[in-house]
Amino acid sequence: MEWIFQWIRGFLKCHLKGGDMERFFNLCRHQGIECWDMSYSEGVCRCCIYLDDFRKIRPFVRKTKVRVKIVERCGLAFFIAFLQRRKGLWLGMAGCVAVLCFLSAHIWKMEFSGNSYYTDERLEKYLSETENIRIGSWKKDAVNPVLEENLRLTFPDISWVSVRKEGTSLIVALEEMVKYDAASGEKSKPRYICAAKDGQIVSMVTRSGVPRVHVGDTVKKGELLIDGVMEILNDAMEVAESVPVGADGDIYAKITENYHQTYPFLQESRNYGRASEKITLSFGKHSLSFGKNPYSGDDRVTHDHLTEIRKFGPGIYIQKDIFRPYTTVPSLVAASRMKTKAETELYDTIRKFEEKGVQILENNVKILMYDDRVEVKGNFVVIEPLGEEMNMLPQVIQNEEIGETHEYNRNDD
Repeated sequence: MEWIFQWIRGFLKCHLKGGDMERFFNLCRHQGIECWDMSYSEGVCRCCIYLDDFRKIRPFVRKTKVRVKIVERCGLAFFIAFLQRRKGLWLGMAGCVAVLCFLSAHIWKMEFSGNSYYTDERLEKYLSETENIRIGSWKKDAVNPVLEENLRLTFPDISWVSVRKEGTSLIVALEEMVKYDAASGEKSKPRYICAAKDGQIVSMVTRSGVPRVHVGDTVKKGELLIDGVMEILNDAMEVAESVPVGADGDIYAKITENYHQTYPFLQESRNYGRASEKITLSFGKHSLSFGKNPYSGDDRVTHDHLTEIRKFGPGIYIQKDIFRPYTTVPSLVAASRMKTKAETELYDTIRKFEEKGVQILENNVKILMYDDRVEVKGNFVVIEPLGEEMNMLPQVIQNEEIGETHEYNRNDD
């Protein structure tokens, strides 16, 4: 930061040569004159000195016979003097600023989003002919609340509209109401939005329909969230008409997603014990054996049986039988491979959550190692969309409504 103050104050880069330079700098220091960036080579001393201090060193120069040469002028005062000699530069800068301010005060782009029935051309034509807002119009002429109100009154099928200005763009975002199918002459069926899973609602925006739950409520799978039928009441507060408007909205809930995967070890290794041998000598039809199979008839011990035969002539041979007990244990290679597979699939599950825009609040999944398997279990606490569009209410909800009606009728009786 110091160089900024030096530049604002203004300074000179000087070369000093000859005379008594040591006495010169002592006099400057005694008078409070600051010199910095000092260096000396080949009889020349280089230093920097403030502009206002430079005017004070003249008597010291005469006393010490030092020759001072100004090499470079730096600072705000010299920069202003430089600009004063170049009036064209000032005019160009002022012109650029004026043009920039003029252009940024106009609308040069229009963007529309959320429209399907009303085309961009139709909306642009309305803004141009009725509101006198077109490409190149002043931004101050586009008053957001007035435009929003006029669009809703002019286009009755628009249920919600937002107009905002970003830079030189006019952005119009709107929502259209559910329309009837004019070709078939039938009204669109009422739609409902029900809970696809159990969870606690953390955010809810209803664009059309009647919300049946609120933020903070805990809902179960299949529970009605937004009703697509709007009931119109008469003066006696009785239902005069049920109008299908179609349920539309965004509902986000905190949901617990359970995760459980098991990866058994498919490969095993054997730990062999001490081997036993049996040697048999054969001479034609006669044989003589030394040793025996100690594991014959014992189903609790598994063993390998290896046989070696060495012949010495017709009917003469020696047979050697080796019996090796063993126990099977999981292979370290299989355990490592299964653990790597478990970690990879767990990472893929988390990545799929992120790709869907699901926010993970808690990750309570653990990888457990056992003697014969790798087990991954736990749960994720996430925030994700909860609503599921349905053309008919679930049977459970219909039965509940019928039960409530019957109970109400019995009370009347």
